[in-house]
Amino acid sequence: MLRDIIRKEILETITSPKFVFTFLLCTILILLSVYTGITNYRAEKKEYDAALALNKKNLESQTNYQTLAGLGTKINRPPQVLSTIASGVSEAVGRVATVNIAYDPSLVDSKYESNPVFSIFGALDLSFIVKIVLSLFAILFTYDAIVGEKERGTLKLTLSNRVPRDRLIMGKVIGGYISLLIPLIIPLILSLLILLVYPNLSLAGEDWLRLLLMFLMFFLYLSVFFTLGLFVSARTSKSSTSFLVLLFIWVVFVTIIPKVSVLTASQIRPIPSVHEITAKKDAFLQQIQASGQKEALEWMKQNSPKEGEDQKAWQEKFRKYLEDLQQGLTSKIDENNAALERDYQLRKRAQERLAVNISRVSPASALMFASMSLARTGVDEHERFLASIRSYKPIFTKWANSKMMQSIDFSGGGQTTKVVLDDMPQHKFEAETIGKSLSRTIPDFGVMLVFIVVFFAGAYVSFLKYDVR
Repeated sequence: MLRDIIRKEILETITSPKFVFTFLLCTILILLSVYTGITNYRAEKKEYDAALALNKKNLESQTNYQTLAGLGTKINRPPQVLSTIASGVSEAVGRVATVNIAYDPSLVDSKYESNPVFSIFGALDLSFIVKIVLSLFAILFTYDAIVGEKERGTLKLTLSNRVPRDRLIMGKVIGGYISLLIPLIIPLILSLLILLVYPNLSLAGEDWLRLLLMFLMFFLYLSVFFTLGLFVSARTSKSSTSFLVLLFIWVVFVTIIPKVSVLTASQIRPIPSVHEITAKKDAFLQQIQASGQKEALEWMKQNSPKEGEDQKAWQEKFRKYLEDLQQGLTSKIDENNAALERDYQLRKRAQERLAVNISRVSPASALMFASMSLARTGVDEHERFLASIRSYKPIFTKWANSKMMQSIDFSGGGQTTKVVLDDMPQHKFEAETIGKSLSRTIPDFGVMLVFIVVFFAGAYVSFLKYDVR
């Protein structure tokens, strides 16, 4: 009997005009989003390779280490291959940071900054399609699943044949969910084939695992709205009422809760602006530079070359003093900036955690957090990359200061040593492992499962008591 109910539900759905429309639109949107994602990734990869070559050429063209130390080296964020599925915050945040001996590095030159028109329309990636379009299709499939049959009289007729209500609701759930997944699974399989055969696009084994977990999250997200639709349909007496209630809940889940959570967190845990932190760093930098110049002049007065003293020995002594002074001043700047940044980041992370925890009441937020974590395009990966750059700055500064002092030519009054980059320390950044990404997404998977269980139980109990008259 259950098999017959499932078959009947599937046949009724796949032969309906709304199924054909849903299947065609899903196929077009999903394939278009994947193709757009691949195109954007390849363009970013080409731009990243060109930026690396240009940065190396600029460093090699410097005439002395003092210019190199002031100019600094540029660190570019490598594009993530799974940004083809979930672009996350990668397009909104900076992509390049300049590391020099003076200023604290920060990421600039986002895609939105380079071309503001992108910020108007946003990214068309697969996670966006699932969050917005497919969740609406799940509502479209289920808003009249029960109340619609009541209005048509078929529900009363079916139950008059002594069909158990529990089997009927189970058959509707299974058959309806299979019908909903068909327009999604086929385009997803085609998308996987495109990712597999597309030239110059290589996914490692871990990337495929991340991709499968993202697809699992998509299925769970659609299941939330599918069971929600059944629940509301079993609690209303008119299809129009069911649709309006579901549309209202969808708006609350997808748009209102995520935005309200950010505003609420900013009120509960306020943080200083980036401009305030930058102003404090600049003020301390000017103070240290003035202090350093004063110390150097005092040293020269107290340690001026005495009559008969070896000039080269004094120059070497002065060189060593300048190197130690420069390293000391730079260390003070780095320590001050690190303390300011540490306090700011702690307060910012506390605000972000609060906003994330509040917004997880919405399955749409849980979907975005999980997909961005798995694609390594989220806020956490961005902060890890920025932290790695700031950890690299003292290493680069120490090397640059040492080279500057060693290259001073006292007789000529300048720096004549040719710039050599063979021993220059390189920035290293290790992408997050699948284990850490998965551990961060466990709450999001848990939220989805809780919603599914609650809505399904509500639909099941409501249908057992449903008045079919």
